[in-house]
Amino acid sequence: MWSDIETSKDLLGYSIHASLLKDVVTNTKNLPITIGLYGDWGSGKSSILKILQEQLEKDDDTVVIYFDGWSFESFDDAKMALIHGIVDALESNEKFFAKVKDNTEGAFNTLKEAFVELKKSINWMRALKITAKAAIPVASAVVTGGTSIIPTLISVFQENKEHLVNLLTGDKAEEFLQKAINSEDVEKKYKAVREFRTDFEALINKSKQGRIVILIDDLDRCLPRHIIDNLEAIKLFLNVPKTAFVIAADQYIVSNAIKSEYKTIIEASKEDRAHDNLGEAYMEKFIQLPYTLPKLSPKEVETYVTLLFCQSAIDEEDFLKVQKDFASFVSKNKFEKYGWDNIKKILSVDDSQDLSSTIGFVSHFSSIIGNSLRWNPRLIKRFLNAFEVRFSLLSKSGLNNEKNRFALLKLMLIEQNSLDRFNQMNSWAMSSHDTPKEILELEAIVDAGNNDFGKYKEWNTFELKQIFASEPKFSQVDMRELFWVSRDNLVDQMSGIALIPPLVKSIFNKTYNADSDSIRKKICNTEIVKLSPEGIKDIFTLLDAKLLTSAADKNAYGVYYYCVLNNIAGAYESFLEILSRIDTSKIPFSLGSKFKDILEKYGNDEKLIMLIERNIRLMNSIKS
Repeated sequence: MWSDIETSKDLLGYSIHASLLKDVVTNTKNLPITIGLYGDWGSGKSSILKILQEQLEKDDDTVVIYFDGWSFESFDDAKMALIHGIVDALESNEKFFAKVKDNTEGAFNTLKEAFVELKKSINWMRALKITAKAAIPVASAVVTGGTSIIPTLISVFQENKEHLVNLLTGDKAEEFLQKAINSEDVEKKYKAVREFRTDFEALINKSKQGRIVILIDDLDRCLPRHIIDNLEAIKLFLNVPKTAFVIAADQYIVSNAIKSEYKTIIEASKEDRAHDNLGEAYMEKFIQLPYTLPKLSPKEVETYVTLLFCQSAIDEEDFLKVQKDFASFVSKNKFEKYGWDNIKKILSVDDSQDLSSTIGFVSHFSSIIGNSLRWNPRLIKRFLNAFEVRFSLLSKSGLNNEKNRFALLKLMLIEQNSLDRFNQMNSWAMSSHDTPKEILELEAIVDAGNNDFGKYKEWNTFELKQIFASEPKFSQVDMRELFWVSRDNLVDQMSGIALIPPLVKSIFNKTYNADSDSIRKKICNTEIVKLSPEGIKDIFTLLDAKLLTSAADKNAYGVYYYCVLNNIAGAYESFLEILSRIDTSKIPFSLGSKFKDILEKYGNDEKLIMLIERNIRLMNSIKS
């Protein structure tokens, strides 16, 4: 088993990314700078930050602070909590005081006094209740009774609609909004911000440190409002000499959070779609250097899987030697795989046959593993953890031989690659006391290299043929035993759901469990539609799991209904697909109006009619 938390142990060759970022932030000519480290959930952003932190801590001229943006998610005022947190982290960092600690001219006390002054600025800002966004949302004005602000803002936005994006995100945003609102209180707030920046710059100079690097992680795990809070807090520290920020986040999520939070003002401006790129424009002006992590290549997946199994099989001392050798190898051969041939040269264990065969077998399927799991390190690790758990169950039954181990992995790859084929195999296995004739026929077709799969045409894919062609054959093991340890999936048909990102699960649960159709519609139209294409597919996977469990699940149909009507990519196709796999006679007739709307939208599509026509009560409800 492997831990799922971020680590500075580099099994992906990510040190090269960390080293590049280190070179950027330690070059005085580049400062001040803000770097956006972008990547999908589970792509390894947090691990890169941990590696970067280790590298920077070895630099005598650099003070590095690691910060988890999500840690302030529970605070009502996340913005001020983050500002206080950064300042407190600097004050408690011994290295920040290292260059003045023994100074006889009182520099140490002067630095302590600078912290006192800086905290006064923070308290002043807190007292003035500095808003979470420079734009001060119209909705906030309404809640606080400032309804007179609304016509003023709308009028100003309409007058400047051609340049609204630049005005709201540019250097003169504060001046623009101050003039728009014309408030003495706002002047005090901006004055407090300027004083804070002045005091923070003085603090840095008095420390005599070369540079301050602040690493911000998990920003994209926050609620949209708190993402803005955190960005605005970070903005207060920007452009101060000798500072660098590295912000790790999913750019897609953060950009959509910005769009969501500014929605009221944007709609009030009635601009002709010109504001659609506001989230991207905000980030572009906030981030000077975007750095996007590439997806893993097949060779990198093979290397990663090899190192994971190696880490699990040998003691820590030996693995440290392997890890050191890998770091040296990848620095010179970044396009090559690091495999068993490299490891066995330095491994000090005597009996390594089991490890050798496991690495050799799993590596053979690295491309299928990568493709099925989106080339995502965290998903790959979770898949292998699930594999280890299932094999442990086999071992409890005395079936812990190599054939069963590798056949189980093959079966799990089919499960990830095609749940329908996995379920079909289960049906075959449970209907036979011996090897199912269907499996024997498929193995014969693949071994003969026959491209005509006849009645098994759904099995004619490169991945499935590769799995069936590999030893051990499924006919050499008891398939019922393999499906027995996979019964968790067969009970509720939830294949791959443990691999779905937490954000997607959260949005799904909120939509599925909504108290009313109006709430469900709103979430579909405002949150699901903003997910990445992969995130949207995950929503459909979760819906399908619900309907496969109960074909009468009204909530699941409700989510699909609003996804289809809102033209969410792939919704209608996915809806037809799941209807073809369930007993549609069990669809509640009370859903007739929803099915009628969908039929009208798609011109009484015959495919849909054919799928539901056996449900007489539903069809009568649609007609009535």
